[in-house]
Amino acid sequence: MSGIHATHGSHGAGDRGTGDPAGDPATWHPRPETAGDTPAVRRIHLAAFETAGEADLVDALRRDPSAWLPGLSYVADAPDGTPAAHALLTRCHVDAVPAVALAPCAVLPEHQQRGAGDAVIRALLEAARAAGERTAIVLGHPPYYPRFGFAPAAHRFGILPPRPWPDEAFMALSLDGSTPPRGTVRYARAFGID
Repeated sequence: MSGIHATHGSHGAGDRGTGDPAGDPATWHPRPETAGDTPAVRRIHLAAFETAGEADLVDALRRDPSAWLPGLSYVADAPDGTPAAHALLTRCHVDAVPAVALAPCAVLPEHQQRGAGDAVIRALLEAARAAGERTAIVLGHPPYYPRFGFAPAAHRFGILPPRPWPDEAFMALSLDGSTPPRGTVRYARAFGID
């Protein structure tokens, strides 16, 4: 998951299945998405979620130059070279300060619980660090995202959601070790959360 979508709310199915720390990370080959991966990314989201909401969200974000961050959409290839997982960071803001939103994330059902989600998210967060991003935000499954360093955003950092969401599911991560900005998160228009 880590999807927030106006018509679907917070999702759990996709993020609970994105990975498993017991999976073999060497099995997966995370890399930046290429133009040729667009159909595969859509297939991953269509297979991982009950509706086309997340697949449509990725497409809408891709078309929005104020949200899309080149190099911060990642896939993880299975050993046969087929994309099996996808994770995306897009521009959001904490009040006026730029940050990145992790959403959506998905894994093909046949590869869930095998480490593909962990591999793609870890590689994506490392790419964001290398790109100079400072703060990442996620609305997701509470037991899953802390393994990447995410912590409750409001309680730990004073970062507030744009709508009332469960404290334990709305999380933030300092990518560079600095103190994240305080304020309310503003997502890209495609999320439908104005």
